[in-house]
Amino acid sequence: MKHWISVLLTMLVSFLLITGCDKKSTRPQPTAYDNASVFTGGIMYDKFWSEEAGFDQNDTNIAKFDAYSDFFRCKQCHAWDLLGRSGSYINRAPKTTRPSVADLNLYQTAQAKSAQELFDEMKSTTDRRDISYDLSTYDPATNFTVGDQMPNFSQILTDEQIWDIVKFLKEGALDVSQLYDATYTGTYPTGSVSYSNLGRDGNATNGATYFGSNLKCAGCHGAEGTFRELENMSLGGFTRSKPNEVQHKIRYGALGSVPKMAGDSTLSLTQVKDLYKALADTANFPD
Repeated sequence: MKHWISVLLTMLVSFLLITGCDKKSTRPQPTAYDNASVFTGGIMYDKFWSEEAGFDQNDTNIAKFDAYSDFFRCKQCHAWDLLGRSGSYINRAPKTTRPSVADLNLYQTAQAKSAQELFDEMKSTTDRRDISYDLSTYDPATNFTVGDQMPNFSQILTDEQIWDIVKFLKEGALDVSQLYDATYTGTYPTGSVSYSNLGRDGNATNGATYFGSNLKCAGCHGAEGTFRELENMSLGGFTRSKPNEVQHKIRYGALGSVPKMAGDSTLSLTQVKDLYKALADTANFPD
């Protein structure tokens, strides 16, 4: 009797081990999208070949990217706010050293499409500018077709890098209409934009506290944001003038800055609102 009880226990243990292993083996494995980095993707949206993005600085195309950066940076065609010519770049006319701004609202498109659809479009080779194209011949008046095309990223980026950008588009880009009010007048490329109500329903006290306690803010820019001018403006003045741009740099850094401004992609929309609300105060953050 004891022998049969022992046999039955052994069979039961074996069954549990087998079924346990089966359950473990059927767990979904992380996808390439799951493993992608929002932070790296945000940096790459600004300048994918930067050192901060982890791009190979010995890549043979670095000199070409640097020479014609306006034709390779995502933000140059889609803008810091991802709204293209219907947003902050409504007056950013093309010239021989700068392509036309895209007419696509990339923020809405990224929210509407699946991650796989975005990846496939970035990986596509159809109607894409070949890496060998001579951008020095670009002229928006006579020769814009190829120059205005999206680069053939399948020649430039790895799948992992493309997934990083996709993850930024899906999860890391902010809806700027929640950060400020913008009034757009006219049409591209001769329109104009004005900003108001920075921070919208944010909390200025919380924003000022964060600014003062975060060394990446007050430690470099000073208590009133008047140290380290940006384009001859204080931090407050720059934010009020270019809220479309500041939101990206707060979260993903100012590439190439010395000392380094790394950004913090974990900042929520609410926290950015609070910062904007604080920086909108000209008394505390003067021009």
